[in-house]
Formats: sequence, structure tokens, C-alpha cells
Amino acid sequence: MSAGRNYHASVLVLKKTKLGEADLILTMLAGDGSLVKAVAKGARKPTSSFATRLDLFCESEVMLVRGSNLDIAREPRLLESHDAVRTNVAASYAASPILDCLAQVALPDLPVEHLSAMSSAALAHFDGIAEEQMPAITAAFLIKLFALLGIRPVLDHCISCGLELAHVAKNNGANGAQQHGNETGSEQFVGFSFSDGGYVCEACGNSFDRVQIEAETLRWAQVFLGATFDEIVEMQVPVEASFAVLHFAHRWLRETQNINSKALNQLLTCGLF
Repeated sequence: MSAGRNYHASVLVLKKTKLGEADLILTMLAGDGSLVKAVAKGARKPTSSFATRLDLFCESEVMLVRGSNLDIAREPRLLESHDAVRTNVAASYAASPILDCLAQVALPDLPVEHLSAMSSAALAHFDGIAEEQMPAITAAFLIKLFALLGIRPVLDHCISCGLELAHVAKNNGANGAQQHGNETGSEQFVGFSFSDGGYVCEACGNSFDRVQIEAETLRWAQVFLGATFDEIVEMQVPVEASFAVLHFAHRWLRETQNINSKALNQLLTCGLF
């Protein structure tokens, strides 16, 4: 970003916090993947243009004026409103964990390559898809987010001896997921260590603090990691599989990053899907 007093940034609005009688503190993801916080003065006034240009889920171009504590956001220009997410209840519940998790994992002055583009692509995919496919987009985003941040769980081989997870689909694309989606295999449940970071085979189990998790959940997580959002929509992922990965991602965030996402909790308990 520019070292001058004023600079421009493309942002995705993640969170709004009331400040005083008419202002807002905006938490935003910048185009380089870093976190930006700024004050939108008068944003809560009925006549303010900020209400539509810097609402949650909106992607905008803004001028930011450096301040002693927080920067000041001015002259917002709307780039993408993501109306489908903001106006559809199911889509809003499904997409809100994306914003919530980004607000908690992104850091100021720490760019993350591809994070902004991936977030924008995920939100765009809520437009025009069936509601039962929406949780798959969120689950895939979270698994991909872990990979971008360098906190990806080991899903396909034992973290101790390297033994591959039994019956993992050879093709992690759409065909592989459809072929293996209903198989339980000889290992329906396998060991997984959240504290040590991944799958633990039976032979190495005594050396790790592990829990039992469905092998199919780890296989779907691998599919989500390797597939594009377009491919995931085409797969027609079973809702149960999407929610299993969401529960897995929720626990991974909580136990490895000490993040308890309120929005993800709401999605898991909303009963809309």
C-alpha cells in the first residue's frame, strides 16, 4: 500500500461495528489479503451513501485517509454487491461464516496471496445455486482457507508413518467424489489428532491423542481442497457430507487457532438445510 496519507484499496466488507451516534468501524479484507479497519463517518445516517456501498458482503473501491488510530474511509465505489447473499436467508446463513472467519484470521499488513480472489469467487457462487448446495461452498472455502494460511490438516496420510488413508479416492475431482461418495470402506471411522495436525493410522494410534472421525469426511475434505467451486457445484454434494466437513472445520478452527466462529455455529444449528 502507498506510504502517503491517502491511498486507495479494493475491499470486501467483513464486519460493521457501531461507533458513536452515526459512525461505523468497518473491518475489511483488502485486495492483497490483508486486514484493514477504518471509520466510515456518518455511515449510519439515513442519507449516507455508505449504507449500500459498504454493506456486509459488498466489494468496493475506497479511498482511505491515514489516521492516528484508525484510517478514515471515503468515496466508496461499489464493485460487487453480492445481492444474492444479502437478500436470501439461506445464502446469508451459509455465507456468513466466510466473513466471520476472514475477520478473525486475516491480519493487518500481512498479505495473503489469492485470499481476496478466493473469497470473492466463493461469494459469487451463492448466486443461482440450489440452497442444498450452499453449505458445500462454505465447507470448501474453509478447507481452502486453511491451505492458504499454512494451517492445512493432513488428510490423506498418517502424520507419523506416512501410510495413506485407506480407500481414498484416486481421483479427487467430481468423478472420484461421486464414485466413492456412498462407500464406507473397511475403515468407516479412522483416528485423527487435532492437536498434532492430521490423520493417524491404527498402528501409530497409541502415540497420539486422537479421536475417531468418519473416513468419508476426510475424503470429502480432500475433494473440496482440490476442486474448483464450479466443480463442487456440479458434484451435487450431499448436504450431510457438507455439514460433516463444516463440523470438522469448526473443530479445527477451535482447537488449532482458538477461533469459535459464531456465524459457523449458527449455520450448523439453523436447520435451514
